[in-house]
Amino acid sequence: MKKWAISAFILFTFTMLIPDVQAASWQQGDVIKGYYAENVYGTHSLSLEEDARVEFSLVDGVNNYRGYSSPNSYIVILFDSNDQRIGSITTHQDDGDHSKTVQFINLKKGTYHIKVSSYWVSTMGDYEVTYKTSPIEGTDVEPNNENSTANLSTIGNMYSGELYGAGISLDKDTYKVEIPKFGKVKVQLQEATGMSLGSSEFKLEAVNEKNRKIFSVRSTGKPSEIFVLLQPGIYYFKISLQNSLKPTNNYSFTTSFEPLVEKDWESGRNIDEANADLLESNKTYNGFLFGGNYSYDQSRDFYKFTLTKNATVTFIAHSKREGFGSLIFLDETGWQLRSGGYATSDTNTIIETKELSSGTYYVEYIPRYGLDGYEEYNLTMRIQRFTDVPAMHLYYEQIEALAQLGINKGYTDGTFHPNEAIKRKHVFAMLSRIDGLKLPKLRTMKNFKDVTTMHPNYPEIKTFYEAGIIDGSGLYMNPDMDLTRAQLAKILVNTFHLKMKGEGIAFSDINSTNSLYKYVQILASNGITLGYNGKFMPDDTVTRQHFSVFLQRTL
Repeated sequence: MKKWAISAFILFTFTMLIPDVQAASWQQGDVIKGYYAENVYGTHSLSLEEDARVEFSLVDGVNNYRGYSSPNSYIVILFDSNDQRIGSITTHQDDGDHSKTVQFINLKKGTYHIKVSSYWVSTMGDYEVTYKTSPIEGTDVEPNNENSTANLSTIGNMYSGELYGAGISLDKDTYKVEIPKFGKVKVQLQEATGMSLGSSEFKLEAVNEKNRKIFSVRSTGKPSEIFVLLQPGIYYFKISLQNSLKPTNNYSFTTSFEPLVEKDWESGRNIDEANADLLESNKTYNGFLFGGNYSYDQSRDFYKFTLTKNATVTFIAHSKREGFGSLIFLDETGWQLRSGGYATSDTNTIIETKELSSGTYYVEYIPRYGLDGYEEYNLTMRIQRFTDVPAMHLYYEQIEALAQLGINKGYTDGTFHPNEAIKRKHVFAMLSRIDGLKLPKLRTMKNFKDVTTMHPNYPEIKTFYEAGIIDGSGLYMNPDMDLTRAQLAKILVNTFHLKMKGEGIAFSDINSTNSLYKYVQILASNGITLGYNGKFMPDDTVTRQHFSVFLQRTL
């Protein structure tokens, strides 16, 4: 059995002259006695050679000191070696025992200073305190009030502890938490079961290594939980007692972690204009906010974008709950736009189109009024590039994605002609713009009557012919002919060296007797084509918009 060595020295300090008191050795089981009153207190020094669970026992009962008849009311306060308060024990009779108060505190090895004083201003009397030790129990080991003394904690585990002091307490427990990568963290805080459940109010506040507050959550009686987005790093969870009717207050908290793809989510740091996330065209951002019994710096999310020229811009936002919040549109100085600076919806979707001049803007997302708990949303901005492909066009996403890669150029008049059949020469021109595409030379270009070296698309056609991707028809390449869906399947499979991935799709209008059947099946097995009503329509011409869909899925 471990032996716990505790030494104590008693020194009384008075605002009046009192007799000197000799220092006494405080051994386990010994009783220390003294007098307490307003501005009169006793101090003691306590040393532990090893971590221990210390059981303090305080004599209660009625005090008749100098004619006063009242319950003994004094407090034992523990300070660490740096004189930081780490806990307290107050006489009380909540446990039904009117003779003594017993309280346990886990302490790390070291030296502690203990002060005994009156709990109420006008009380006075005699105190008696003793202690005994046992091995540590639980995860709350004092001192842990500061970041430097925080208890280590691991995501996914439950931790429980005690905070001491009725009324407004200065006691605090700190836990050090490491977040390994960007993700969503769930924190649940609750009062532990016991007597007078609901009489204690706890607060968990999280700060980063720079001691900047990230979020907080309160719990009174029932569990409270919060979801937050956190960047990888070290955080400190500080649990404090906001108010209580009990001298000892038990809590527990649990955490869980879900890693997320950072590029698909808000950063979690976009709490104001200065920290706004960059909003890119044709990209969907996921995010969430909280409302209710929470304090979360991300109660509003900010996004920023810059237009190099005047543009038509559409914002599409979805919430998973009915009754959307609102989008606030701000100029570069942070002022709400005079015209159309606010958008909301009674449904779970906002679609807002604006004609904006060149410049920098901010979009602020505010959760709906009365939100209590978790609300997830997504936000997409679409800048109209082609005059005939508006933001809500069925294939805007695919057409714009290829335009951002420099593949879709459109026409000089600013149009794209999405419904126009695509020419063979345009297919080769677009494919040749793919960054990093390398086609090996397997043969030498031959002469075609309709593609001379002076043809504007001769370099691209030559590259694809020499790579064995296209053959032409006899002495003709037919660059101005429309391309069929089956022909496009062959070009894509050969260009990107696609292979079968599992099962294809049994289309009703093409079978193995068709020379292009295997290419169609390879596309289908890769999820590049789905067909329509069980058909592939192999001989239908490919439009420019459908070519964009095929290619965007391939890339």
